[in-house]
Amino acid sequence: MKLPRTNRGFTLIELLVVIGIIALLASIAVPAFTGVQIKAAQTKAMSNAKQIGLACKQYAIDNNGAYPSYITTSGSTGTQVVNDANAAFDNLLPSYLTTIQPFYLAKSPFTPGNPQPDPQQTTMAAGNSLPKDTNEWAYVTGLYDTSNSTYPLLADGFNNAHAYIADETKVGGVWKGQVAIVVFCDDSARTMKLNQTTFQVPGSPNNTDLFDTTGQSGWLSSPTNTVVNPLAP
Repeated sequence: MKLPRTNRGFTLIELLVVIGIIALLASIAVPAFTGVQIKAAQTKAMSNAKQIGLACKQYAIDNNGAYPSYITTSGSTGTQVVNDANAAFDNLLPSYLTTIQPFYLAKSPFTPGNPQPDPQQTTMAAGNSLPKDTNEWAYVTGLYDTSNSTYPLLADGFNNAHAYIADETKVGGVWKGQVAIVVFCDDSARTMKLNQTTFQVPGSPNNTDLFDTTGQSGWLSSPTNTVVNPLAP
């Protein structure tokens, strides 16, 4: 007489093997998924930056080829050079950009809050500049639409001295200090790897700092060109 078959459960070894396989697959899938997310965020940010660059070009068409570099508040003579990127970009609103959305970058410490959908609904800060918490992008003053196409026009906001840091919780720590998004005078844009010693963007004629304003090797010259950061939160 045959005994009825009984269902046999998994042994401890079999369970450990299954768990090990799941853990291995997760260790492969999670970094890949994270990488895709970061790449998508960079693509969106680059699109926004190019939109700002195009608005600067349109502004230059109406202003003798000059990109916005002066404060143009009511009653201003238009001769005061901006000392922050927000004040420069304010020249673009609302004639050349109808929304402040392109200035915002999710997870950037420069823009911890959500931007208003329409600049007309946003109260401008003192000096007629974009309010704090609404702009991620740094800017180079004194450039023209005829400037050298290899000159940088705007980029992710810096920590200090044209440098970034790896700490994403602090200003200048976007993209974990690995890369930076840069828009050039010809409105081209690139994601550029940082020098992991100085955390600067290489690319000047002496291959040190793309945002060098000391005039070395015929690069950006001070005081004509100044790199200005976004308003810190």
